[in-house]
Amino acid sequence: MPSSATDLPFEGVKILDLSQGVAGPYCGMHLARNGADVIKVEPPGAGCWSRLLGKHTGDQTAHSVIVNRAKRSLAVDLKTAEGVAIVQKLATECDVVIQNYRVGKIDKFKLDYASVKQTNPEVIYLSITGFGPQGPLADQPATDSVMQAYTGLMSINRDLNGTPQRIEMLAIDFSTGLYAFQAVAAALYRKATKGRGAHVETSLLECAFALQEGAMMEHHLQGGAAEPIGMPVGMFKTKDGYMSVNARRDEHFKRLAKLLGKEEWITDPRYADSRARVLNRDQLMAELRPFFETKTSNELGDLLSGIDILKAKVNTYDDLFVDPQVQSIDAVRWVENDTLGRVPMSNICGQHPLATGDRLAHAPHVGEHTREILGEMGYGGAEIERLGTAGVVGCYRR
Repeated sequence: MPSSATDLPFEGVKILDLSQGVAGPYCGMHLARNGADVIKVEPPGAGCWSRLLGKHTGDQTAHSVIVNRAKRSLAVDLKTAEGVAIVQKLATECDVVIQNYRVGKIDKFKLDYASVKQTNPEVIYLSITGFGPQGPLADQPATDSVMQAYTGLMSINRDLNGTPQRIEMLAIDFSTGLYAFQAVAAALYRKATKGRGAHVETSLLECAFALQEGAMMEHHLQGGAAEPIGMPVGMFKTKDGYMSVNARRDEHFKRLAKLLGKEEWITDPRYADSRARVLNRDQLMAELRPFFETKTSNELGDLLSGIDILKAKVNTYDDLFVDPQVQSIDAVRWVENDTLGRVPMSNICGQHPLATGDRLAHAPHVGEHTREILGEMGYGGAEIERLGTAGVVGCYRR
């Protein structure tokens, strides 16, 4: 499958992706989108468990298509000695190895960092765990929802009744994949300039902290009761939806007060400066809300644009798919997927925009490239068929 992308930065880099789920595979996807040859190893049959996240069609889900784009799939049963031998050989040939097994579990395959380094001393080896490689919870399983609770993200995301809420997306998994990609990219640069490999270790726990670093510091400096960044800042119910408004700066608040016919607020000691507005935020917001409820979101957007106030209508994804601004910068590309049909894919900073038929947009099926990869490794056709019949490998058949 061809690609219109040329001169990609990681062309010639070979990567063994042993990870499953979202965080590790998402890191591998970014490397693949930048030109690396990423070999995704997954169990024959069901494949990586990203293929079971949410509603699925065939062997694909929304998440599997996102995290496995641009990779090649090699289906291997690591419960067999021959399967382990195949992957061990691949590990000696790759520039990067990615794995997110629970602590100590990969050692039994002799695919841990120490084992791989013996035959591939300059390897860049990425280990992602849930809670980290040591400590009382090191051997515990972790998921995005577990980490949103454990790392405090739910504590700062509460509903009107004060109940902690989960962000309804895999925020920690995806951010971990991004942090890991950054670390591997930096390690590849060091390898290119200094000839040294590296063992990059991270965890969902550490990456969740990195994502929340600003909020954590505010919590510490303000004694556990972080104040808003200013007022009025927040969500307002409108006649037909919701709008986010930020008028915390003095000049912005003055313009808003004049728009509402509340010029007296400008000199009112409760609202006269940013600190006073924060201290009296409950009363201020209560006075503002009735006005917003009399207008539609679009009407408010026009009014607030006229006085240069920061604001945004709370859009749904359907709203954004037809939004003129999104369309004008081509932020979402519609790509035909051979299983799921026409699907939206966002453009990613620094990466080639996707289009139907581009190999960088293709998400492989389980074992789609098994024959191809084994052939490159020196296995003959008859041997590949034998391995398939024995259940050592899985070969995708259309």
